Amino acid sequence: MKSNALRIVLYHIPPIAQIGISIELTARLREAFPGVIVGVKDSSGKIESMEAFAKAFENFSVLAGADPFMLPLLRSGGAGCITSSSNLIGKHLRVVFDNWFDPAQSEKVEAAQARINAWRDLSNAYVQLPTIKAMLAKRRNHSGWTRVRPPLLELTEAERDVVWGQMAKLEAEDRV
Repeated sequence: MKSNALRIVLYHIPPIAQIGISIELTARLREAFPGVIVGVKDSSGKIESMEAFAKAFENFSVLAGADPFMLPLLRSGGAGCITSSSNLIGKHLRVVFDNWFDPAQSEKVEAAQARINAWRDLSNAYVQLPTIKAMLAKRRNHSGWTRVRPPLLELTEAERDVVWGQMAKLEAEDRV
């Protein structure tokens, strides 16, 4: 029995899985399960991979796994992004998403993209997931956010202080 409610977004993350989801496999899955395979989150770190997915299929959402790729992917027919740092920079991502296609908004979009990139650079200062969690702990004023599961380790107090100091600078710049 085929469900009309089931929708699947594939997760292409070869740096972790050690093998990617090919366009050929995606085509076979879409053929075998019409209307079910509706997109892919591409965390390959390669815009060429994201663009290839976007060009290969109609009615298929290609989502960047890293914020700096959202704007170029949108320009290449992609649908947006799914990222951990979107919990911190949603307002900047929204500006890009809402205005990327409007030449009159290009300065606003480029400024938002620069902010996205600055926050992404900070999230990569140490191991990304513990860094994002430390950033959320600061933003939410709740130390529970710093917890991670093995094999990951929380940032040290010194590392957190560095990240939180840089966050304060970025937040001050965001208010300007």
